[in-house]
Amino acid sequence: MPRMKKTQKRSREGESSVEPHPSNHPLAKWFHANEDLIFYELRLAGHKEIPPREKYYPELTSIAYATLGIQSDSQNPSNFSMVFKLGRNLYRVHCDTLGRIWNLPLEGCPFKGGKIPLDDWGYDKMRAMQMFNLTQNEKSKIPCQTMNDEYRTLLYLVTYVLEPRVFGHGNVADEDLVLMWAMVNEIKINWPFLILHHNLRIKGKDISGGIGYLCLWTRIFNYLGIDVSNKNVKHLNACCEINDATLHHMGRGKEEEAPPMAFRGHPVPQVQVKNNHP
Repeated sequence: MPRMKKTQKRSREGESSVEPHPSNHPLAKWFHANEDLIFYELRLAGHKEIPPREKYYPELTSIAYATLGIQSDSQNPSNFSMVFKLGRNLYRVHCDTLGRIWNLPLEGCPFKGGKIPLDDWGYDKMRAMQMFNLTQNEKSKIPCQTMNDEYRTLLYLVTYVLEPRVFGHGNVADEDLVLMWAMVNEIKINWPFLILHHNLRIKGKDISGGIGYLCLWTRIFNYLGIDVSNKNVKHLNACCEINDATLHHMGRGKEEEAPPMAFRGHPVPQVQVKNNHP
């Protein structure tokens, strides 16, 4: 006769007793052993599920990226559409739809990035370098080591998230300076417009520039109802998150307190210095 599994529990006297199998439990048919069901009830039932990390499709994204283009109104650059091909199908997504899919604001300057003079922003490269405590070296590069921790965090956000690139994160490019200047001075930017043009700039250089915004591409595929059932899928992992380990990698310790950033229209909080002398 086969031996049946029994769940043991300790009584108050220290003796073991057998937990009766809850055969009338609504989930009993899904568990082979009684202890598995009890473990579920005690440890797992009612716990909040952890959502899977966002998916992306490397091959499908590469194909769409290779055919990516922008159709824009010459009289009104803010009125634009994203276009790309998959096989024989041509897809077009208007800027209003992009803003909703990506949950990004469309109001603001249609800034393309790159070395473009922005007199209407009051932007001046030398003033921006002074603001962020930057100096140009003999190789005409602007290293970021002299920036304080707050501005280093802002630069990290620009070069890894807003305008991602594969290499050169230790140097501040001209477009990095412009974006940081805009954010510190609270200048609105049309983010979908910038994202598309940044993709085109990378694409125009060479493939080593990488493909950014993978999860944003996935949202486009989902919105258009593109069949991804037989496509290779990957998930973003923890290394893609900005967390304590990221800040530590940037040389920012928890015990350090960097001076707060000054935003236009918001004065820097004054630090009160205690005077210990009578």
